[in-house]
Amino acid sequence: MADLERGLIQFYQACLPPLMPGEYSIDVEQTVREARPEPYRATLGFSVAGPRFSLNPTDVYSVYPPANQSGAYGNTLPHIVLVRRTLPWERTMDGSHPDEKHPCPWLALLVLNPSDCPNTELPKVAIRKVQELLRPGPGIKGPDLTAADLDAHESADDVCTTIDLPTALFAKIVPAKADLPYLAHVRQVRTDQKETASLQTEGCFSVVIANRFPEATTEGAAARNLAVLVSLEGIQRTLHGEPGAIKEETVRLAVLAQWSVLCQGQRTFKTLVSQLDSGLLQVPPPANDIPAEGRDEVATAYTLGYTGLAHRLRNGEPTVSWYRGPLVPLLYRKLDVYRSRPCADAALRYNYDTGLLDVTYAAAWQLGRLLALQSPLFAQTMYRTRNQERQRVNARMERDAQNRAYDLQGKEMGQYLAEELDRLPAALKKERA
Repeated sequence: MADLERGLIQFYQACLPPLMPGEYSIDVEQTVREARPEPYRATLGFSVAGPRFSLNPTDVYSVYPPANQSGAYGNTLPHIVLVRRTLPWERTMDGSHPDEKHPCPWLALLVLNPSDCPNTELPKVAIRKVQELLRPGPGIKGPDLTAADLDAHESADDVCTTIDLPTALFAKIVPAKADLPYLAHVRQVRTDQKETASLQTEGCFSVVIANRFPEATTEGAAARNLAVLVSLEGIQRTLHGEPGAIKEETVRLAVLAQWSVLCQGQRTFKTLVSQLDSGLLQVPPPANDIPAEGRDEVATAYTLGYTGLAHRLRNGEPTVSWYRGPLVPLLYRKLDVYRSRPCADAALRYNYDTGLLDVTYAAAWQLGRLLALQSPLFAQTMYRTRNQERQRVNARMERDAQNRAYDLQGKEMGQYLAEELDRLPAALKKERA
């Protein structure tokens, strides 16, 4: 994948691995005619391993919504970010070779809502052996795999995490085969600014997205939703919309990752602001403390969103200045060019009619500087730039001082040589005589 510029993000539909998990062999043949007519042959067998029934916790980079955190996530599709960019496509659901033109992941992120089980609790995950997953027993449908389908490094006695879902619930929440390619992708970002990323992380992550939103509550405690990353290998015939029907009452799936999503409140900040109807965003002026001759000007200022705040100037003199926040009931035209200002006081505005200062832009300038200095990269870059500029100015001043000194010495030496040349003819005449 190509190098990514700072501030950009690149999406890819899929990233297939060079070799799928399985058994491979390399046959080497070499003929040395001078030594023997028959060729030398050698065979080397090796296996490519990949996650199947369990997942290493280090392969999970992050999840969203965060695990066991309560918030308004009712309009957010849960997703899991995996470190390996090829992980969702390292296997296929039916064990065949992957289709390069239409890659389909073998993983799916399911979300279980409280309304799915109104009378009981959400299904719980349990640790079982792989044999119990492949042969779950009567009344339970497992993946269409047998012990013969296991790789050389896998065993039926290995432990894995599983979940049992009612057949009706499974058929309701499992995605369709045609939707799976849209529920996984590869995302490339810059990791040099990420503190949680390893120094060896190249910035390409695979992302698996759920196909349904979590359920939220408007009152009381947050609703607990369960997000599970399951394997679809061996159940391709029982996906949503497939003609194959499940006769068993329960479906058992292998769980590779799982976390709880606590969701509360259907209304988000966007809906609250769109439904806000409280008039203009303004503060009522204090009518009792304002003299009669200035009451109209103060009322007009407060109508425009201003408020009077105590202000202490740089010389220590106290005064009252106008301030207005960014959420004002006015239409401001965006400037195309912003003039550079050396300090916050350069952004102060003085009203000659009232004799008061407007500190709105000065406060914004100071706030912007503080926010910028919170970034370690910006602070280090600014310090390095200022240090380089200071060194350049000092070097130039030192060079100018040396040039002036050398020019003065050159003039004095030239005058001395001229005087000596003037005396030279008289000395030569005297020597000849």
